[in-house]
Amino acid sequence: MAYSGTVGQTVVPVQKFIDQGARMAGKLAEELTVEQVQSAKQALFFILSNLINQGINYWCISKKVYGLKADQYEYLLPVGGNDVLNALYRRLNRPTPTQDGGYIGSDGNVGLAFDNNILTSDAQSSPNGYIGINYGTNNPIYAGSIGILPAVSGVFHILLEWSNDGITWNLIEDTGVETWVNGEWLWYDIDPGQTCQYYRMRETGGNTLNVAEFFVGNNSTEITMARLNRDDYTNLPNKNFTANQPYQYWFNRTLPQSKITLWPTPSDPFIQMTIWYSRQVMDVGDLYDELEIPQYFYQAIQCMLAHQMSLVLPGVDLARVQYLEGQADKYFIMAENENRDKSPIYYAPNISVYTR
Repeated sequence: MAYSGTVGQTVVPVQKFIDQGARMAGKLAEELTVEQVQSAKQALFFILSNLINQGINYWCISKKVYGLKADQYEYLLPVGGNDVLNALYRRLNRPTPTQDGGYIGSDGNVGLAFDNNILTSDAQSSPNGYIGINYGTNNPIYAGSIGILPAVSGVFHILLEWSNDGITWNLIEDTGVETWVNGEWLWYDIDPGQTCQYYRMRETGGNTLNVAEFFVGNNSTEITMARLNRDDYTNLPNKNFTANQPYQYWFNRTLPQSKITLWPTPSDPFIQMTIWYSRQVMDVGDLYDELEIPQYFYQAIQCMLAHQMSLVLPGVDLARVQYLEGQADKYFIMAENENRDKSPIYYAPNISVYTR
């Protein structure tokens, strides 16, 4: 007996979901009008958008690292973010070079990018420059995170690189084309981390670097922050109180993006906040795009779409509509039973329902 030899390689674009939905509703896919196809796309978008109301979609959990700014207490959740699952403030160790090491750069005063002073910067004069650090002979340093604090706004394309001889450079991460905002950190976690003598950032998009800090960090310490509800936060007597790092946060569901409000207000510009958050499934996109759902959800989404299409397509008998609704419920329960963490759990009372 011969098998395909592949797993998860079958491509099911949006068009196939819609075509099969029409067939399950008792219609020919070829007879769907443009308006009916667009209606099916919208129904599919609503189905995917509603998944987050059923619980956590484990494939839609994302991580973001914020570089905290002194005296700023509000931070926006990324677009599409739904809820904060974990929030931690983080502090990194910043290794320094040995005597035979030092700082390297294409021009400017590169030492200003390593002086722990956010008010000074290495302002270069030529495009496509680089800024780096040499930790010294026989002194390889492990790096788990790299931070860049721009001293200028603009569009940059940075490559993060490592080397053991300062001649041959290897890619750590291509950050892609990003828009820098003066004074706002950009952090890149290196997974699984890198150990070497040299690290550098290099501009490749034709812009000229002006960087306040280039931070190579390791040995991170992360401390969980407690979550406040609305009453807890509004009842704080001193919301503008400042400290080196925050200990609590309030998740404020605002539009178009939710906010994370920290307390106390951080005063140390060299700490970070790491969050794990749930987000919406990606948009439906074009008819030939794939859906951002795991394979074990295919049948559930297919039946849910067929049921929604049966409600609006002409001439679908009530018995079929009811049958498709039952199939959608059955397969969704099966998929949700698989969409679990499956780790040991413990129960604790939650009294937040008694407050707003």
